Amino acid sequence: MIEDKKHIILPKTEKMPDSRRQLRTFHDDVWKDYIFFHILQFYKKIDSAEVIKLVEKEKEKERAEIEEAIKKLIEKWLKNDEQFDTHGFKVNREPKSENGGFYDLKFEHSDWQGKYFSFECKNLDETSTSIKEYVYNESKQDGGVYRYMIYKYAKNLNCGGTIGFIIKGKTDTIIEKIIKELHQVFDNNAIGELTGKYIIRNSIENNKNTFNSIHLRTKKNNIKKEIFTLHHIMMNFSR
Repeated sequence: MIEDKKHIILPKTEKMPDSRRQLRTFHDDVWKDYIFFHILQFYKKIDSAEVIKLVEKEKEKERAEIEEAIKKLIEKWLKNDEQFDTHGFKVNREPKSENGGFYDLKFEHSDWQGKYFSFECKNLDETSTSIKEYVYNESKQDGGVYRYMIYKYAKNLNCGGTIGFIIKGKTDTIIEKIIKELHQVFDNNAIGELTGKYIIRNSIENNKNTFNSIHLRTKKNNIKKEIFTLHHIMMNFSR
């Protein structure tokens, strides 16, 4: 059964002011709400059957690139969305980060000066392999969450995002597995230690497919730690 998305609640956003002076007074949280609005609106409105068909077609290829196919779909959908265009945002797929990595999706606005918001995207199912790829794979010294903790992503920012494309399994089960893995990897870890409230469930408009993890990042050769918030959004495209 395809997951029902009617329950998805979009963040409340006001009409963009015409004044660029006003836009430049927006707090970062306001900009993020607009971005979450558009990402969740894509998820709510996109025909899951269409995405599942896309995934199945990709699986037939010798080298399936499911994650890439869904990212392309998101980028295309947003660029064709009149409201996204009216709000003045731009989204880029695979732009280079400051530390040599490549963001999966990067959102910018000309009046959000010096700031942006990035998402790392990962395919997910209920296996430990996909959960580790999403959080941290020790054998590879890599992982979606881990890249933010080592400043490969969002070097000069205090927040970022990850999107899990669930291609098999239940959202609740996978979220619990991710949270368990986050604690296992980052509890008392000098790199990306979980701090404060640790995990904030249903973090975006009380949507059950969202949660935040709160970390401490430490720059190399710098003993000062900074709080970093990672926003997690799950999109279930399984039958």
